[in-house]
Amino acid sequence: MTNFNKTDVLIVDDDKNICEIFKEYCESTKKFNKIITANDGSVATLKLQNQIFGLIILDMTLPKKNGFEVILREFTEHNKNKKQNILVISGTLDPNVVTKLIQSGVKHFLVKPVDEKTFLDKVNKMVP
Repeated sequence: MTNFNKTDVLIVDDDKNICEIFKEYCESTKKFNKIITANDGSVATLKLQNQIFGLIILDMTLPKKNGFEVILREFTEHNKNKKQNILVISGTLDPNVVTKLIQSGVKHFLVKPVDEKTFLDKVNKMVP
């Protein structure tokens, strides 16, 4: 098995501008080796199957496969990525969806719009 760098991050959002903003925020921490982006759930799925990430920033509203489907289908015992590394950031976090996400093992959430300080505070707690 090859070694992997736990400091890789995957940013998944259908808005390319948001991906770029979060990428810049992540770069400013100097904690991450690779910062990868995906703009839909299907591309995110492929990336999650091929690489291990220390942080996954995931929007819930995505084309092709929504964030909830990505979490339920890709974060199984067969995938090396862990639910505790997911930071869900979404403009609409329905309380029922949040409850289901928590029950499935997701622990970190932010509601858009997210300012840089709030984002970095959360990321720094997740990736010391």
